[in-house]
Amino acid sequence: MKITLLSVALLSALQCMADEDELEHIVVIAPMQSPLLLQTDPKLPRQPLPAQDGADLLSSITGFSLIKKGAASSDPVFRGMAGSRLNIITDGGLTLGGCGSRMDPPTAYITPQTYDTLTVIKGPQTVLYGSGNSAATVIFERNQQRLQKPQLQGFANAVVASAERRSINVDIKAGTPDYYFRVAGSHSRAGDYQDGNNTTIHSNYKRWNGDMELAYTPSDDNIISLTYGRSDGEVAYADRMMDGSLFDRTHGAIRAQWALSIGVINHLDAQWYYNDVDHIMDNHSLRQFKPNMMMKLPTSANPDRRSQGGKIVFDAQLNTSNTLKFGLDHLQDRHRNRSSMNQLNNPVQLMPRKTDGEFKKLGLFGEHELSLGEHQQIISGLRIDRWQAKDLRQQITMMMKKAPNPTANTTRKDTLWSGFTRYAQQSENRSYFIGFGHTERFPDYWELLGGNRMAINSSSAFNTNVEKTNQLDFGIQHASTQWQSNVSLFYNRISDFILTDNAYGQVAMQRKVTRNIDAETLGFEADINYHLTKYWQAAASFSYVRGSNLTDHIALAQQPPLQMRVTLDYEQKTWRVGMLWHVAAAQHRVAPAQGNIAGQDITPTSGYGTLSLNAQYNLSKGVDWSMGVDNLFDKIYAQHLSKSGSAVSGYQQIDKVNEAGLTLWSNINWRF
Repeated sequence: MKITLLSVALLSALQCMADEDELEHIVVIAPMQSPLLLQTDPKLPRQPLPAQDGADLLSSITGFSLIKKGAASSDPVFRGMAGSRLNIITDGGLTLGGCGSRMDPPTAYITPQTYDTLTVIKGPQTVLYGSGNSAATVIFERNQQRLQKPQLQGFANAVVASAERRSINVDIKAGTPDYYFRVAGSHSRAGDYQDGNNTTIHSNYKRWNGDMELAYTPSDDNIISLTYGRSDGEVAYADRMMDGSLFDRTHGAIRAQWALSIGVINHLDAQWYYNDVDHIMDNHSLRQFKPNMMMKLPTSANPDRRSQGGKIVFDAQLNTSNTLKFGLDHLQDRHRNRSSMNQLNNPVQLMPRKTDGEFKKLGLFGEHELSLGEHQQIISGLRIDRWQAKDLRQQITMMMKKAPNPTANTTRKDTLWSGFTRYAQQSENRSYFIGFGHTERFPDYWELLGGNRMAINSSSAFNTNVEKTNQLDFGIQHASTQWQSNVSLFYNRISDFILTDNAYGQVAMQRKVTRNIDAETLGFEADINYHLTKYWQAAASFSYVRGSNLTDHIALAQQPPLQMRVTLDYEQKTWRVGMLWHVAAAQHRVAPAQGNIAGQDITPTSGYGTLSLNAQYNLSKGVDWSMGVDNLFDKIYAQHLSKSGSAVSGYQQIDKVNEAGLTLWSNINWRF
């Protein structure tokens, strides 16, 4: 994807500033590099409290919200869309969680500080990374650039914060111009936090990861790399009867990026990847077990998921005005499950695993860019995907009883089309684009098989229709010596929107169903940065989305409220201080018990505002120390999308999972 001339100029200016004062800036409002694309460094310190997983990092970007269920493993939401409407890519591969109740969304397996770049592409404006990306495509990547001389590069980070949070991250790369070896790892833990009312929230966690990469780099344009990694952890949740006691992930990949000279084709990028997630949830490892009507004995469930795939992309320079990226990708995905209602006498680890679903996808795609001049382009893309899914559940659970599955051993096949076109133009201090995109999204595991959901006329949701989105996007960016601004607007109509409805039908016969509706959403994101004086700088961001369920003539569920963040910073060469004021409006447009695979609406929520402070000092070349206090006035509040509280033995019952009260944190970054 092309970054505009204006973006390049802005990046160069920022780099020169960084080289001059050697002070890394705390990210409070992540800057946009174009009206469509955001790119940021995940290693930079951030406020609120530096991110401990991928969802936390995304929350610092305008337009993102979180579905909170504790301190970790939140589900990210962009423009009111969650789940597989957000395409999460890590180093070119796809990680899919295993938990049927979304304990482990893909971002739960991402340690941000071990990546070099986070890229967000808004809306269905690319076809290079798969289909269904109606909200956005999110890409976490590690830099694979060739070393120019024998050297050692590294990054180390340590965070200490309230609620006994401690974390350390290390990322080291060593080698020569022909080879390099990279190792990255992290370890973090935290205890239960307290909200602004000093109520303890069941939310402690531990997590670690280790990744290795070996690369052969004979030239700047040629690289072959092998990667391997492991991670694990445990997370306590405040919104449910079980916790996550195992998040074991194994992943590997091989990738080749090679310059070619075959006619108009000048580059090849080929990759194969493998991900295996083994997850355990139970009601006894991280909490005091207390019998109830549904779980009379210690209970464990152990889903696992293996996904593997490949991708090959060719770059072609057709002539001076036309470039083309084209290729194909493939995905195989298998989900298994096993559970024990009596962990003491029948441990889940000794039980056989049963495959409940299999997915396959083959996709062909191409993106073309036509340069109309030095500052104008038309970019278009087209994609076709052939999906196949097989339901291997022999029984399903209805009203706590087993029943035959009417779609057992059924295979469904669908052909999906996606495409977009946009016009972009740049001038000396302004760039803008207008684009239209269409994407078709195959129902994901949670919508078809997870959670024992039914359809309206069947006890199985396996035949849920494909979701189709048509979206119009517009964005404009302006930059001058004193101020910069970025505004994005969107409108879409969604046919066969996949709605999860936990209270469908008459009151006496309410059922949990997956059903298709027609829907629309519209909204905007805006970022403004203003240099008041040489040392003072102010910034603000705004985001809003309004969704409507056109079938039921009510609000579309799980939509965040209008949000605003305002910052004010004072900066010298080696130190800076700043403040963040975060405001969220009340949200009265709700559809109780309706939502998506990650959460359902509960009740309307009132607005809130919190104030946070931060400071930063450059201790020496490459070493920056930042510190801050979040929620300075110990406000009691919960985000609108947060989950409802559950009765956890030993903890006070809560209506909704509140955010942390006053929080102190300290962060040290060392680059060498």
